[in-house]
Amino acid sequence: MVASRNFVYRTQATLDTHEFDETSGAFNDGHLTVTPVVVLPDDYAKSKMPSSSRKRRRSNSNTQQNVEYFSTEEKMAYRRDVLSQMFSNEAADNAPGHTIEAPCTPRKHPLRKDTKELSEAPDAQINMIPMENSHAKASVSEIPSDIAPRSEAQKSKFRNMEYLFKPLPPTEPFPAAISYICRGPTLLGKFDKAAAVALGIKPGPIYGKLHKGLAVTLEDGRVITPDQVSSPPVPGYVFIVVDCPDVSYVDGLISSLKFDKYQTSDENDRPSVVVHLIGDDVLKDARYRQWMKRFSPKTEHIIGTQEICAQPVLFQKHALGQYSLSKLDENIFPIPKYENSPAQTLDQYNDLPAKCFPLTNMTEADLVPRNGIVKESLNQLLFDHTNKDHPDIQKIEENEEYKQAAVVAKAEAAKVDITESFPGDDVQVITLGTGSAIPSRYRNVSGTLVKIPEYGSILLDAGESTYGQMMRRFGRDQLDKELRDIRCIFVSHLHADHHLGVMRLLTKMHALKQSGTKRPTFMVAPGIFRNWVEEYSHVEPIDQDNILPVFNEFIVPGKRVNTSSPGAKLYFQQFNGVLSESLRKSQANLAKLKKELGLLKFDAVEVTHCRWAYGLTIEHNSGWKIVYSGDTRPCNNLIQSGQNATLLIHEASMDDDKLAEAIAKKHSTTKEAVEVGEKMKARYTLLNHFSQRYAKMPKLSEEQKNVCVSFDLMSVSIKQIPVLPKFTQAIEILFKDDEEEIESIEKDA
Repeated sequence: MVASRNFVYRTQATLDTHEFDETSGAFNDGHLTVTPVVVLPDDYAKSKMPSSSRKRRRSNSNTQQNVEYFSTEEKMAYRRDVLSQMFSNEAADNAPGHTIEAPCTPRKHPLRKDTKELSEAPDAQINMIPMENSHAKASVSEIPSDIAPRSEAQKSKFRNMEYLFKPLPPTEPFPAAISYICRGPTLLGKFDKAAAVALGIKPGPIYGKLHKGLAVTLEDGRVITPDQVSSPPVPGYVFIVVDCPDVSYVDGLISSLKFDKYQTSDENDRPSVVVHLIGDDVLKDARYRQWMKRFSPKTEHIIGTQEICAQPVLFQKHALGQYSLSKLDENIFPIPKYENSPAQTLDQYNDLPAKCFPLTNMTEADLVPRNGIVKESLNQLLFDHTNKDHPDIQKIEENEEYKQAAVVAKAEAAKVDITESFPGDDVQVITLGTGSAIPSRYRNVSGTLVKIPEYGSILLDAGESTYGQMMRRFGRDQLDKELRDIRCIFVSHLHADHHLGVMRLLTKMHALKQSGTKRPTFMVAPGIFRNWVEEYSHVEPIDQDNILPVFNEFIVPGKRVNTSSPGAKLYFQQFNGVLSESLRKSQANLAKLKKELGLLKFDAVEVTHCRWAYGLTIEHNSGWKIVYSGDTRPCNNLIQSGQNATLLIHEASMDDDKLAEAIAKKHSTTKEAVEVGEKMKARYTLLNHFSQRYAKMPKLSEEQKNVCVSFDLMSVSIKQIPVLPKFTQAIEILFKDDEEEIESIEKDA
């Protein structure tokens, strides 16, 4: 969490953390008591355990301590101190000036009713300019690249930026698997009115005190305790979450004495549900199955392994939308991959407890009263595009207006001549995520995969769940190959919707490299992103040695990094050695990247958004050029760098009538994005990064035949792009009901 300090902070909240190790006792917050069970693998020697007694040595510096030599307790205290600055609970504070925060980051869900209008934004200066046609035009003064001015007190508070750039104390490998025994609060017994009357207690407020567990004194001096007028209290419900990654943890888990109390038929201590999050080989171990049977026969077990859990569609609205789009072209708009049947079933085991169920999405369990798993939640209607009796599939099939529009669109698309050969015509673009800020019903956050035949793939940004989107696009069988083919990940800037999915990808790619060829992955990103990658690697292995960094700051043509400022020196020297070494490595890795992918140019472009925000120009030796805007206002730097591009991928966050908001948040409208393509003389323009709050189909004119709109999972080679505008009218018909729903929400907001 602290490693994310350069791009995550909330000045209106506090955050407390509670870490568990082998010596930790139970944690109680007044509502739930959590007892940790820490288990280590068989081959982990006790001598390897993190030591809290290591003596601390001082750095030679007189101004700062060397955190590398802190004791375990001191390291944790240091991290908590940094965390307290990230979550300071001082609502009046503006964003810290040394972070990459920009006014464009939403503080609220875009569909929340209490979202304020732009005119109420403190930093926006809105003017109404009369036009010749008598219509007024809204304009907003551009917000400077730095944040709004602060008071002297605020400047003083944020003047010390060392904690951002100073490396965190290193961690030591500790492969613990932590299970959790969770107990709810004790429930008061039922109040017995008859017993109260028998004791001569008159109805009134005194009944309430007794029912709340308080003793009372009567007028005659008698003290009445709650147990005299209530049934016995009921111990809190119990449920257990077991984490056992592989068989090397089984012995330590089943020998733990902490579970003994709950492996009973006593209703007071019997778990209602035990959730098993385990590796495939764990359930195959007879020792583990026998351990499961030590729990009461009434205890229900939910088992999660890759083999016995199906892979159904989780986001059904999105899948239904994709199914509808597939009627236009099933290759361009593929139906998400899914598996409604597991590879194996629990029936193969005859020695499991009687009440075992595979883990499924949205499974519910009643803990009070202790009715256990809600069986209806295990039998949800799954998405199945081949099931014509599925009510949602039926609804789509009965949409005659869309079906007719789709027939016309396909006929028009078939007339488009895509036989012309040109450089890059076979380069494939897969828009994994096409929305902004947060995932929504139809659009995930940013992620675009560019597949270069015979060379590999470049991933342009990777917001949260990019890995999940790849799973839905390629399926489990093909996913590993696609991950291996990713040669480069480009991060445009540090807003979370553009990079939170990177670590998940790196951990998965690392696992694949353990059993295959170790080709390097080029990580092209703002220099400060490297800090996040390096510090995260202290917690989870991501194959640091095979991640070759290239800093965006160093690959902007004609741009020289200012090395004289104290901030620059602190930034580069603390994490990356001397500045010249960072520059040398970036240039060397860039040369290697261009050679391995057959590229003539791979240039970062400074754009107008937030600190350390970059677009990208990719030019191949064969003659094609792709330009990626990242997040930006219309930007002359990008236009000049991308001249005569084969394809421009440009953000279009806002509808044309939201120009004021686009300016304030440093984004582009649809019209502005199209104009950038025109000024760039781009052959084709692909729009993405749409606001989740506004329409899914930006309005395009009939003349804009080289401009198209992207959708999640859309897969198109560059030569197919002229086909896409032919689908526009049909898609507008398909989603018109959803547009009306959004308009209704807007009116109520």
